[in-house]
Amino acid sequence: MTARHTAFSFRHAVAAALLATSSPVLANTGTVFSPDVKAGEMALEFRSSLVPEDGSSPDVLSPRLHFQYGFSDAWRARIIGVQRSVDGGSFDYRYTRVELQWQYREDDDGGHDAALRFEAQLGSGTPDRLRIGWTGKKDINDRWQLRANALVGRQFGDGAASGLSLETRFEATTRLSANSRLGLEMFNDLNTTEDLGGFDDQEHQLGPILKARFGDGWGFNTSYLVGVSDAADDGNWRLLISKNF
Repeated sequence: MTARHTAFSFRHAVAAALLATSSPVLANTGTVFSPDVKAGEMALEFRSSLVPEDGSSPDVLSPRLHFQYGFSDAWRARIIGVQRSVDGGSFDYRYTRVELQWQYREDDDGGHDAALRFEAQLGSGTPDRLRIGWTGKKDINDRWQLRANALVGRQFGDGAASGLSLETRFEATTRLSANSRLGLEMFNDLNTTEDLGGFDDQEHQLGPILKARFGDGWGFNTSYLVGVSDAADDGNWRLLISKNF
C-alpha cells in the first residue's frame, strides 16, 4: 500500500470513529409554518418529535416549547427552547431561538399570503445560527390549501458548517371539517452551498399530517415523516399541541 493510500485510509478511519462516537442529531420539530400574523394573538405551543431506534442508531426524542405574541397584524415574536433525550436517557438542553415574523402580504380574496421570518439561535453542543425564512400560503378553493417555505441560514461557532444552509418545505392539505385538515408535507434539508452533495446526501422527508382545532383555543397536529433519501431518518413521529389565549 502506498503512503498516499495509507493516509487516505487513516483519514477515513478517523472520520468513521468520530461519526460513531458523536451524539445523534435532533429529531425534526419543524412545521411548514404559516405566514399568518394576528394582532394581540398570544399562544403557547408544545411539540415532541421521536426518531425511533433503527438498529444502527439509538432513538432520539426532541421536546420543544415556544411562546409567541402578535404585536400587530404584521409583526409577531416567538421564543423557543429545545431539549433532547437519547435512547431513553435524561434530557439535555440543545438551543434557544428567537424569531421575528413579518407578514408583508395578506389577501383574503383568493390571492396568497406571504411573510419573512428572522431567526437568531444560540446552541449548547450545537453551532449558533442566524437564518431568514420565507413562507407563502395559497387557498386553491374552499377545501385545498398549499403552503411553502424556503430558509437560508449561516452557522457560527464550534462545529459550524461552512457556506449557507438551504432548506425547503411544502404542504398540501384538504379540509375535513370546519376545524380539521388532512394532508401531506415534505421537508428538504439541502445541506450548504459549500457541500450540497446529491439527493441521497441530503435529508428529504415526506409524510401525512392531520390538524385539528377544538375547545377554547386548543390546537392539535400529528404527523409521521418517512426518509426518502439515504441521509434522512427512516421514520419520525411528531406531535404538536397549542393553546391560544
